[in-house]
Amino acid sequence: MAKNFHTDNKAFMIYKDWEDIFQALDSSEEIGELVMALFAYAKRGETPKLSGGAKIAFLMMRAAIERDGIAWEEMCAQRSECGKKGGRPKKSDESGNTDEKAEHTDTSTDNAEEKPQGINDTAEKPKAFTQTKRFSEKAKKADKDIDIDKDKDTDIDIDKDKDKDIDKDREKDAGAEKSVVRSFGTHKNVMLTSGQYNELESRCRSVGLSLESYISKLSQWLFSKGKHCTDPYRIISGWFDDDSKRKAAAKPKNKQGCDLSWYDDFAMNVDLSKFL
Repeated sequence: MAKNFHTDNKAFMIYKDWEDIFQALDSSEEIGELVMALFAYAKRGETPKLSGGAKIAFLMMRAAIERDGIAWEEMCAQRSECGKKGGRPKKSDESGNTDEKAEHTDTSTDNAEEKPQGINDTAEKPKAFTQTKRFSEKAKKADKDIDIDKDKDTDIDIDKDKDKDIDKDREKDAGAEKSVVRSFGTHKNVMLTSGQYNELESRCRSVGLSLESYISKLSQWLFSKGKHCTDPYRIISGWFDDDSKRKAAAKPKNKQGCDLSWYDDFAMNVDLSKFL
């Protein structure tokens, strides 16, 4: 039976990066609602109704919990398949040693009375019996070697699958890091993802503008009005576009310089003896 991380897994991961998200929330009530929402989703798969910053934070954290849960289910499935493949019933001895031993024992018992006196019962066994026993031991050893090779191949396949899962997890972590929401501004009320902040900073730097001034301006305005901005990236991007257009229009046009090449020829050919 397949495992379900909501009901079968007893734990879920909490990442250190989430500390910034919790600190960015307005009140302890929102933090409590967010924590209970995480437990409800990880344990029962429930998606509670949240609003504001708690809702945005829950969506990002839920994606990380779901990613870890799916990886846990795949790991359980792989272990189950390996358990089914491991071990097999021992093969019966195809050389027939048991029957041969029994026949040898019965023959020795029936002819015990016919043996003349002076014959040693511990005489050397027939060569055919010895060769058959050696062949049986070689066959058993070959079967054990085959089982060991199969186990090694299974372990190699499992390691390859684990490496692929690790690569996928790293790609997902890189994408999740760009989508982590952080708080900026004087009053920590401007919420931007790492990707949005890096993009705006690059654009401002290219034209000599300061991103921090825009963030401080928006943060102070929101605090003075007692409002919450749902899309600060769009507002700052609009301000940047307007200021960059004004800055481009205010640049003075290059004035055409005077051609003074004639003065070089005059200075080189002038007769200075007139002025002595």
